[in-house]
This record gives sequence, C-alpha cells and structure tokens, in this order.
Amino acid sequence: MSKVRLGFVGAGFMGQVAHLANYAQIPDCELVALAEKRPELRSLVAEHYNIPRQFESHREIAAEDDIDAVVSVLPYTLNKEVAITLLEAGKDVLIEKPMAQTLAEAEEMVEAAEKAGAKLMVGFMKRYDAGVELASQRLIELQKTKELGEATFARAHVFGGEWTCGQRQPITTDEPKADRPAQKCPGWLSEEYLRDFHHFLNIASHNINLLRFLLRRKIEVKAVEYGPTKLVVFDCGGFPAVLELGRISAHFWDEETKIYLEKGWMNVCTPPPLLKNIPAKVEIYRGGEKPAFEYACAEWSWAFKRQAEHFIHCILEDKEPRTSGRDSLDDMRLIEDIFRRLVSS
Repeated sequence: MSKVRLGFVGAGFMGQVAHLANYAQIPDCELVALAEKRPELRSLVAEHYNIPRQFESHREIAAEDDIDAVVSVLPYTLNKEVAITLLEAGKDVLIEKPMAQTLAEAEEMVEAAEKAGAKLMVGFMKRYDAGVELASQRLIELQKTKELGEATFARAHVFGGEWTCGQRQPITTDEPKADRPAQKCPGWLSEEYLRDFHHFLNIASHNINLLRFLLRRKIEVKAVEYGPTKLVVFDCGGFPAVLELGRISAHFWDEETKIYLEKGWMNVCTPPPLLKNIPAKVEIYRGGEKPAFEYACAEWSWAFKRQAEHFIHCILEDKEPRTSGRDSLDDMRLIEDIFRRLVSS
C-alpha cells in the first residue's frame, strides 16, 4: 500500500490533542473514518480533520473492508472489547496504555492479534521520545565499552504534577459522555486495592515499561512498601531497581529514570506528556580522576508524534511495533506481581 487508510475511535481531549492532530500530519497516512458516540462532536471533529466517513461505534469501522488500521483512544476499560473486535476484522490496532485491566484480558488481546495476523501496538509514547531513544543508545554503548563499569542500581521516580502544559481545549460540545464500564481488578485481589491497582495501571505502567526498555533485562518484583507513596523493589538480574510512585500538586512534571554504574550514572528526565517538541533531558556523569558531565541533546520533537509515525511505518514495512501487545504483557505481569506480593506480605 502507498498510504495507510486509518480509522479512528474516540474524539475526546486526548484523542484530538495527542493523536488525531499528529496522524493528520503524516504524509503516508489518510484519515478515512471516525467513530464517536457523541454525534455533534463527531461531526465537528470529522469536519475539522476532513474525515469523510463517520460512525457511532468501532464495530462499524470493523465492518469496513478498505480500512487498514485503527487508532483507539477510549477509556482503557474498553480496550479489550474494542481491540479484539478490530483485530478479528483484520485491522492493525493501536490502543492507549494501559493495555487492559488485567493480565488475562491482555493475553486474550495478544491471542486475537496473533490469530488474525494483525499488529497490536500499545501507546507507551515515552519509548518514542527522542531523548529516551538517545539515552538507550548511549546506555548500550556504555555497557559494551564498560568505561563506566557495570550497572549497580536503577531508580524510576514519578510523582506527576502539571502535565497538560497549557494545552488549549480542543473541540467540545455539551453532549454527555458515554457511560464507562466499571473498573475491575483480578479476581484474586480484594476490592480495597482497586483504586491503587488502577493507579499503577494508568501511571506506573509507563515507568515500568520505560525501565524495561532502558535496562533491556528481565526484572522481577522483590518487595513492596505500601502507603501514600508506593515503593517497589525489583531484581534486575544482578542489581536492584526501585520504583517510587506518588502524587504531588505542582506546576512542573516530576519524573526521572536514573541508572547508576560503578563509575558514574545516566539520568533521563522525561517531559510532561503534552509538552510539544521537548524531548527528555539526558545527563551522563563520568567519575574518576577527571569527573565530567555530558548533556546529550536529542532533536526537537514530540513523543506522541514520533509514536504515530512509528505505527504507520510498522504497517507499511510489515514490522513488529516497538511497544507491541506481546511486549506489554510483561508490564501487566509485573503490576499483578506487585499486588500479589502486597497481599501476601
């Protein structure tokens, strides 16, 4: 195919700001259909982006034979049903993170994708940040040369803060939003943990996914400290890592991933999600007799746009997405392992 004929499901805030606006700029992508339950919003957004076909449901998009792929930006409680319907219709699918509500749901989605021979990509956009990609390359080089020694510790920290960065309100209407399915957790987990379980799914999944990407190691849960701030200790196959998850009301975004080596460290400060064209800041400290700091600069770009370009590229070149559904199963396993450890302690 010369262009990917793309359907889109969901025209809310994130759908418009972080996704539609980016796909509309990709030369190899043609926006051909929009599914949105709110008719007035659907009409206004379709007109704004020159999308010719409008539908109420993803099921109608699934029935359209000439649509190659679909981006779904709906509440993740709907991901399983929406993704499986589209995958079974032979569409390549990108869904927002978290992949699903439970590992069992996620496994069903991967099975559906592989049975249909379709691509399932999960929107962990931090992996497509140009600064993160640069940090990954530098870390691989450091591990090969051993100039800073072996990795000894890693720290993933996220307390959040202001993440919209003054992003202007997109097209809106007074129409009520569709009802969302109730959140659920694995059957073995008590309902008292429901809120925190979904906080891990929605927020910490990003940081777990990023930690796996940078370390390129299998990680396992070793200990959990449960309170207003959640601490998780991982075994990274020879050294520990810690995840610090909390909340803060702040005008800035408080998130970083730091990897210590015997003779220095690398720190990756990821930007607020909706801060356009600002990549992660990468700082490398080299110890020894002549200590020095290196600031690695990546191109000005936005992770969400690079993620969109990657999805289209993978379809055209028939390649496995970097954040595939199968890869994301590890994030789901780790989150459930965190809560298994918690309830058994």
